[in-house]
Amino acid sequence: MTPQYAILALNLIPSLGSIRIGRLLEFFGSAELVLHADETMLCQVRGIGSEMAAAIRGWKTLVNPDKELELAEQAGVSITTIFDANYPTALRDLPDPPLVLYHRGTWTEADGEKSVAIVGTRRASAYGRLVTRKMTNELVECGVTIISGLAKGIDTEAHEAALASRGRTIAIIGSGMNHIYPESNIPLSYRIADGHGAVVSEFPMNMLPSKTTFPMRNRIVSGWSRATLVVEAPNRSGSLITANIANEQGRLVYAVPGPIDRPSSEGCHTLIREGAILATSARHIIDDFHWQASPDPEQQELPLFDTKGITSTASTTASLGELDSNDLLVYHTLQLGFNTIDTLAVSTGLPTNELTASLVRLQMRRLVIPEPGGYFRLVPPA
Repeated sequence: MTPQYAILALNLIPSLGSIRIGRLLEFFGSAELVLHADETMLCQVRGIGSEMAAAIRGWKTLVNPDKELELAEQAGVSITTIFDANYPTALRDLPDPPLVLYHRGTWTEADGEKSVAIVGTRRASAYGRLVTRKMTNELVECGVTIISGLAKGIDTEAHEAALASRGRTIAIIGSGMNHIYPESNIPLSYRIADGHGAVVSEFPMNMLPSKTTFPMRNRIVSGWSRATLVVEAPNRSGSLITANIANEQGRLVYAVPGPIDRPSSEGCHTLIREGAILATSARHIIDDFHWQASPDPEQQELPLFDTKGITSTASTTASLGELDSNDLLVYHTLQLGFNTIDTLAVSTGLPTNELTASLVRLQMRRLVIPEPGGYFRLVPPA
């Protein structure tokens, strides 16, 4: 029995958990010895009662690591344990590291050294989606890996924006790899894993998502990242749990302010009052960490995706790739439905003179058309 096989068996035992497994490893010295220990010895470990000791002692009748390995192979999923050399250093240093990582795709050590978690509400507003796109684009331009939880709303927007900017992104899910949630993001998960990052879970292949698994997932999201950025969140939000965990892990927490009359901004404002760093630009994070742009020449180019997930044509993609940051911001804001000078100014935060100049340049590139009544619309792809 290898250490990897033994730790996989322990990870499969229901309700045992990474914290108690960590105590067992510290007490016995190896996962193999834990599985061979008698119940009396097992009960000497804090948190291990007679019932749990009996479960560990009878693991062969309770769990089937060989079946789990078969399920992973059938689903194209790799398994990395804490005993493997490619286990992420950032996670290894946590007080309760995940002992087993199921994953499609791959990660590099740089993904942990230069990474930001972007999290927020599942019910993202147009403002939240826009800010997420803008922040993500700026971070990816600096070679930062985006880490998030593959949930609807802000998480999805962050992953999509990272792919659209030809960057790397890692999605941590709160379920087994055979039950990716939400189902609507299964195609996104495969796009991420297809050479542009990884989709990762600590849970057995067939575990369903629950109220317990998501907070556990959150500690990996924040722990794998150098900093956590909360873009938009109400006061009762899982994103605040992630931010609090990040604080406990010694990671920096940033929060984006929003309109004061929107409940969806209350959580971010609470975080700022409690000491989170106010961020209105990704440059605040980049400067704090003294990060320099370091594009990966081996990164494959991806087609740009608009906010509805529709692939742009090659001609439109080429045109967008030539835009500066302000023009690209205005273009994406128009995609969100803000189509007047006033609404564009509020949504982008650009001064009127810069906004007007961007609109003129977009018109010259035949990407935007002015319409009667002071409205603007995007030119449909040819």
